Amino acid sequence: MADQKISAMPNAATLTGAELVPLVQSGGNVKSTLSNLTAFTRGNAGAFQSNVTQTGSITVGTVFTFNAVDYADGVTLVSGSRITVPVDGTYNLQFSAQFQTTDTAPQDINVWLRLSGTDVSGSNGRIGLPARKNPSDPFHGIYGWNYFVTMTAGQYLELVWLPTATTVTAPTYPTSVTPAYPSTASIIATIQQVA
Repeated sequence: MADQKISAMPNAATLTGAELVPLVQSGGNVKSTLSNLTAFTRGNAGAFQSNVTQTGSITVGTVFTFNAVDYADGVTLVSGSRITVPVDGTYNLQFSAQFQTTDTAPQDINVWLRLSGTDVSGSNGRIGLPARKNPSDPFHGIYGWNYFVTMTAGQYLELVWLPTATTVTAPTYPTSVTPAYPSTASIIATIQQVA
């Protein structure tokens, strides 16, 4: 069988992912499963959101949490906040967060990235919120951006925020019937392996 041409081999049955595939690694012959191999080629990705209003501390960064998985292919959500990758690679993390302030003065929010428990230098963004419009109409806005991060298998990303006042929240808004429009998530994050 060792000298058999590939074209002479029988067709494979339905693939399970447990099939062995020969590889060359660091100059030596090795084997891996088809599942492990396809983890590098399928473009691991995930999408997560929260339909819970979130409040942050004004003295220490608070990790955003997610309670809904919209899509998961390789990337997993661990402990409600840790977006965890399955393989080494470069990932594009994008997020948008809905913020609201009921304060009579302008307030700020810092949002940054944490990689496996360590704040990422240079990742902070500062958002300025104007004062509320009037007592019954708070200011609200949605903000977002993206990061490219090189990670190793099992590392995780978290999004952290720090408002300057407790009157600043990341709220959800319910579905409206008249006029009709859907509900609003407090935060949405998507991640995709790009290299």
